[in-house]
Amino acid sequence: METEQVLQAILILTAFLMVFFIIGRFTGSSSSVEKEYSGVARSPEELYEPTEEAISEMESLISKLN
Repeated sequence: METEQVLQAILILTAFLMVFFIIGRFTGSSSSVEKEYSGVARSPEELYEPTEEAISEMESLISKLN
């Protein structure tokens, strides 16, 4: 019976911690400061030039269609 009580206490403590972190996350009172995502690319000019990996991926997709 004693191990069952210890396991119950551990599960209850875990449940309380999970609820605490979930509530803290949704209320915005988390201790870590997070930057808000602006949606702006860091270097948008790099998006104009395709990489070798992108070109090979496109070629494999085109070959699958034919």
